[in-house]
Parts: sequence; structure tokens; C-alpha cells
Amino acid sequence: MEAQKILTPFYDLENKGVKQTRFFFLEHVLKARADLKMESGRHDFDQEVNVYIAGLLHSLIESDSFVRQKPYISAFDVDIREYLENHPGTRNEYTVYRDNADFGLILSGLFFGYEHQGSYQHLVLPGDEHGKVALYYELAARALIHLQGKHNSLVSVFLGLSENMPEIILILRQAAGSYFELIERLSDGSMFHLEKDLDKMDRKNMYSEKLDDFLKIYKAYKENPRVDIKEKLLSMAGELNKLNENFRFEEKL
Repeated sequence: MEAQKILTPFYDLENKGVKQTRFFFLEHVLKARADLKMESGRHDFDQEVNVYIAGLLHSLIESDSFVRQKPYISAFDVDIREYLENHPGTRNEYTVYRDNADFGLILSGLFFGYEHQGSYQHLVLPGDEHGKVALYYELAARALIHLQGKHNSLVSVFLGLSENMPEIILILRQAAGSYFELIERLSDGSMFHLEKDLDKMDRKNMYSEKLDDFLKIYKAYKENPRVDIKEKLLSMAGELNKLNENFRFEEKL
């Protein structure tokens, strides 16, 4: 992770000692997780995601590499697609999707609600920041798999960010408001809506996992129609319907 190679020291006036900025950010990301009762370990690769986020925050103060103008950074998919059409190649896809994902994550997490002068993002992108950033991290992961294989550690980090984006945004906003003093602390209303987003994401992931298990059991029942397998199949169908009211299993067993 390029942004995490350099350690920049600073003097902590409160604790009277020299510390490293990257460790400062990592410490406060972990504190934000604890505040929200979202401690590391709830998902695979949480620790690696924490380190990546700390490195990303560190890069904001380490150099201009993050904030300097990049022609492919855009709030609009059409701009990104046009850039990649004019600059084809998997390596470019990786760089473009990763940088747009990083930019979107920082914008949504630290500078929530900011719109530059003349911006019309709110007219065309209402409430879409979570899904868009998550998608870009997923596309960056796919491109990296083609470049270096699925065992590259960043693949798991990007997928972890993509799958848990509402939670990551919430953690960043908690850190920004409570420790970095970059934004006002979350109101009860904002917390409510973010928690609803998080709950929807959890239910979606749970539904997907249960559906995979259901299909495996259904296949087993077709091969061996035992009563116990049938009962388990019907029970899982009921659970799936609770998670997604559009799920129907009407086949006669």
C-alpha cells in the first residue's frame, strides 16, 4: 500500500511525546469503531481495512498525491467510462476505479454534505454515494485480480470496503466528528438513516448467503428426497421470505 510506506512524526502536546501520523489515524479509526460498537473482527479482513483507511487518511497530509488534479476523477460514471475508452487497459482500469473509490470514500466520510461552487451533484446523484464508492472498489478488485491474481492482499481489502461500505462511512464520520473535528457530530437523524443503510446491507448479505445454502439443500433433496431434507428446505424457504418478501418457493415437494 503505497500511501502507508512513509511514517511522518508529530509531537503530541497532550501526551508530551513524538508519535507517527499513520498510527494516530489508525488509533482513532479503532476508537470510532469502539464508539459505534463495530469493533474489528465482525467481518473478514477488518484489520487490513483499518490499516488501509489509516494510510488513506495519512496520504491527505503526507503529499499532494491524493489531492492533486487527476483528469479521471469525476462524480459521473459517464466521465469515467469515457476516460477508460480513451485510455484502455486493465492497469488504467485499476488506477481509475481505485482513485475514484478513494476520493469518494474521503468525500463521503470526512466532508459529508460538501458541494463545490456550481455543483449540481445533488440533482443527479441523490443518496448514491455509498453504492457508487462500493462499486468502484469492487471494480478495482476485479482489475487487480487480472493484474496480480486474487491472492494480492489489496483484493481482500477492496472487497471488504465494497461489501461493508455503509459501515465504513459511518466509522469515518464518527472519527471525523469526534476526533478530527472536521465535521459536526452526527445528529440523531443522520445516525438513524445510516443505521438503516447498514441494516439493509446486513440483510442483503445474509439473504445472499442463505440463498446459496438453500440452493445446495434443494439440489441435495432432488438427488435424495428424504423427509429431513424436505423439512430443512421448507424452513429455509420461510427464513428467506422473511429476509426478502419477494422470495417465493411454490414447488410441490
